Order: sequence, then C-alpha cells, then structure tokens
Amino acid sequence: MKKIIAGLVLAIVLVGIMFAAGVVAAPWVRSQFAAPVGTTTETKDTQVINAITRKEQVVLLGLDIQGITEQSKATTIFGKQIPGSGRVVFLQYNFHAKLGIEGKDVTIKKTAEGQYTISIPEFIFIGHDQATFKVATEDNGALSWVTPEVDPVSMVNEILSSEAKGRYIADNAEMLKDQARNFYSGIIHAVDPAAQLTFEFDQR
Repeated sequence: MKKIIAGLVLAIVLVGIMFAAGVVAAPWVRSQFAAPVGTTTETKDTQVINAITRKEQVVLLGLDIQGITEQSKATTIFGKQIPGSGRVVFLQYNFHAKLGIEGKDVTIKKTAEGQYTISIPEFIFIGHDQATFKVATEDNGALSWVTPEVDPVSMVNEILSSEAKGRYIADNAEMLKDQARNFYSGIIHAVDPAAQLTFEFDQR
C-alpha cells in the first residue's frame, strides 16, 4: 500500500515538473517555430574624424543671385538633327553667394613710421546658402522620347561650377577691393588713426 502511495506521489510530482517546464518553454518554442521565416536588420555606422581645420575666411561681399538657365538636347543622325526630337528645360535658380578672402593669408607690413602695406590674397567664393532650384518649364518635341531627358542636377552643377564662381568674383572684383580696403582700414585706423595705408591685391 505504501509503495502504491509513494508511486502516486512521484507521478504527481513528475507531472507537475513537466507542466511547469512546458509553461516556461512554451514562449520559446512558439518564438522558434511560429515564424520559421523572418528578417534580421542590422545597421553599423563608423565615422573617423582625421583632422579639424580652423577656417579664417573673411566674407567681404554677399550676392543675391537669381536667374533662369536653359539646356537643350536633341537626337541626330549622321550629324543632322531629327525634327521634333528636341528637349528643352528651363531651370529657375536663386541663392545667396558669399565672396571674400582667406584672412590668414593677409599680410600687414610696416614700411615706415606710420605707414603700412596690406597685401590682400586672391578673392575666393566662400560658399552659398538660401538656395532654391526648380524647373520652371519644359518644351519637348513630338519625338522627344527618342532623346535622353535633360538632367536638372547637371544644370545646378553648372551654375555652381568653378568657372561660374570665377565669373562671380571677376564681375565684382572692384567692389571686393573696396570692401577689403574699408575692412582693413577700419581695423588699423582703430589703433592708429593717422596711419597711411597702401593696398596690394593678388591679381591671379
């Protein structure tokens, strides 16, 4: 009789253990088998900053530049344009340009008592902001589908190309010189009001 009771107790304990194990393992089992196919996403971002360069650029002039530029394309056969194959895009642009100099390259040399020569480096295009570029209109011929589309991004790059920046500087060279004179005259005359100044400009 005692052996029977002991066997029943052992059976009940084993059942209890198995039930408890099943309750604990159930979420794991479901997570492993409920969705046999899944997606794992992993993102890694590695950045290395090699150096920090301090800029000493002096903005002498700000330009509000706006305009419309156009670019056209057409398909040709044996050097002859196919009628109606042309594409034309008109791009409207507007931005604020900053022109100036590298301040660290400016030299001030005392040539005599109360006399100084200020050497101004070449003028540079420092940067731009408040930029908006948008396609104003397009003019496509009936057969324009045979011609590759005009890329507005290439038009923007041309507006801000090195050649274009050079033109902005050349067109405003005299004003940039006046601004440089005023800027450095104000600094030196604040220290020596009677100083006589001579300016030399890099003509590259």
